[in-house]
Amino acid sequence: MENKPRPQLHLLLLALSILLLSVLIIPFFAPASYATSHEFTSPERHHPSPTTTGTGTSTPSETPVVPLPTPSSISVAPQPSLSDTPVVTLPTPSDTPVVTLPTPSDTPTVPSETPTAPTTTTAQPYPQLYLPTTPAKATYYVSPSGSDSNDGSQNSPFATIQKAVQVVQPGSVVHVLPGVYTQPITVKTSGTADARISFVSDTRWAAQIKTSGSEVPWTTRADYIDIIGFDITSDGARDGMVNYGSYTRTLANHIHDIPGKCDNIGGSGVTDSNYTAHDNDLIGNVVNNIGSTYPTMCQYVHAIYHSNARGHVLNNIAFHNAGVGINLWHAATDTVVANNLAFGNKEHGISVGTDTGNNNGKKGDNFIVANNISIFNSLLGIRERTGVGSHDQFLNNMVYGNGDAPFGDEGYNWPSSSGSKDVNTITIDVHFLLYKVDGTGDYHLQLGSPAIDAGTNVGAPSFDYDGKPRPEGKSDDIGPFEFQAPTIPVLPN
Repeated sequence: MENKPRPQLHLLLLALSILLLSVLIIPFFAPASYATSHEFTSPERHHPSPTTTGTGTSTPSETPVVPLPTPSSISVAPQPSLSDTPVVTLPTPSDTPVVTLPTPSDTPTVPSETPTAPTTTTAQPYPQLYLPTTPAKATYYVSPSGSDSNDGSQNSPFATIQKAVQVVQPGSVVHVLPGVYTQPITVKTSGTADARISFVSDTRWAAQIKTSGSEVPWTTRADYIDIIGFDITSDGARDGMVNYGSYTRTLANHIHDIPGKCDNIGGSGVTDSNYTAHDNDLIGNVVNNIGSTYPTMCQYVHAIYHSNARGHVLNNIAFHNAGVGINLWHAATDTVVANNLAFGNKEHGISVGTDTGNNNGKKGDNFIVANNISIFNSLLGIRERTGVGSHDQFLNNMVYGNGDAPFGDEGYNWPSSSGSKDVNTITIDVHFLLYKVDGTGDYHLQLGSPAIDAGTNVGAPSFDYDGKPRPEGKSDDIGPFEFQAPTIPVLPN
């Protein structure tokens, strides 16, 4: 009988052959990761994110990017830096010119969820009404690269402002180019009512007068002088600008970081100092960080100090000063203080009064304090001192958040000892576009601000800090900036 293979034996041989083939052949074709490990590796991640510095803050970078640490089982691709991302700048309203601080060209701009605000201490374009409108009888130029042996022409400028001061005559205009000027300036030649003498920083706040020691950076001992658009500071002076003349206009300057001295002589950012002078205007200036004792109060060192008859204090911004933001005293009388902003000053926001001993024994009177915003000052928002008559007017001011009270007299009583009262005062939030206590905010008004159309035309200037006409709406706004209604485009039919 013939022996035949059993079916079970065939099946067993077939299974052994398949197993042998899988051991010898499959490793040549299988992926290495599968052959060596059963761990799962995720796909690479490409979500862009900012790089980080050693402090953990997001910063732009031009150096190779180091990926953020991730779990070891997750593979992460290098992330693109911000320099690879298109720069998008936020639009600003076309009717409100704003110049923001320059950023280095290699630092990209990153869009923000909130609008980028112009800072109070950032130069902005001039209101044209500040600049001379009549043809100059003589024009001179000053540049740090010039020479005082030059003739002062545009192609051959002087090197110092003081050299230009020595040659000006009525009707002269002196153009000062950007740069740092360290020599103190004293003006002694007067203009006339029809031929004022003007000193103009051609780029607002770019001509910087920085002095060392006790000498005042800018002294005016003449009449009919305009000083426009300078940046003024000193490391040792009592005052930033001192005016002894009449009919002088201090316009659109930035006066800051003047140490003063906390004694009974005191100091100031800018002062109209001659008790017998008159009709001086302080308009559109920013004055901050006056008084080396700040943030400790000094009652002798103030930001804007007006000490003589009449004149206008309009559209100024005074903040972070050791004493009063806007102080009228000595021989002050019949002066208009309107549409200013005072905040964060260590004494009062605004103070008016007359020292009869400096005013031939006469009381001051007829002060108009209108349309001002005085907030978050340490003592009073607005003070009326002694030596005044009964005709002062406190109209349509916004006053809140001050340490002691919105209004008060020398004894912190209100109505005052002279009988003064406030009219149409607003004590609720003004709603700036962006309020910041350090002065880097945007103090234009938001749509819907209670300051819009809430002012009075009594004492109000016909223009605002930006040179825009007042009023824009049915009435003047409160504060230095007149609200500009957004322009609605007209669509074609």
